[in-house]
Amino acid sequence: MLCPSCRRAAPGGVTCPQCGATIPERETFSGQGDHYWRVLLLFSLIFTIGFLFFANYEHSLDIATYRFWGVGWMWPYIIFLLVPNGIGAYYWFMLREEEITVTDEYIARRSHWGDERLAWSDVQGYYRQPMLFRQTRLGRVAGLSRFFTQHRIMARIPTLGYDLIGPPTADGEAYRMQLEPGTIEDMPWLLALIEERLGPPLDTLLPSDAP
Repeated sequence: MLCPSCRRAAPGGVTCPQCGATIPERETFSGQGDHYWRVLLLFSLIFTIGFLFFANYEHSLDIATYRFWGVGWMWPYIIFLLVPNGIGAYYWFMLREEEITVTDEYIARRSHWGDERLAWSDVQGYYRQPMLFRQTRLGRVAGLSRFFTQHRIMARIPTLGYDLIGPPTADGEAYRMQLEPGTIEDMPWLLALIEERLGPPLDTLLPSDAP
């Protein structure tokens, strides 16, 4: 494990020999569903405040709303207002169970798609590769990811996926625990804990080959 204060490597539960802090025996990381919902809810709130401001700029709110309703723009406005909240609710629902636990013995993940656990001694490879947000398991409604990433509205979305390769499964395929971009909070600290055990990841594609 790593000391949260000075990042000195030491077994969990002992006192850091450098700064004297207690090394955690385990670190837990949650999903980012709440973050997405808050951002999209804020987007809807700002849009609503903007409408109220401009509606009251020249006319009273009741007159502006009556005219807006009369020309048939109210329903498109309501739909446009609700769509971000619906997407945020979807992200929250899919990531509400997401949790990664790291200890000196293993890394484990509990998620909507099933539970996983991999002992460090069983890890046979650690890789990273370019991975677009729409290629993740959240990809069904991730078309806004390009806008979010380019304009940094959701600055926590990285551009790389990380694979931990374990022993072959019963069907002969290599076991793979994939850490997808945009799903886990505090990804840099999680990666630091993994690299303390496994070293830096290997690149599966050269930077010039990345999409």
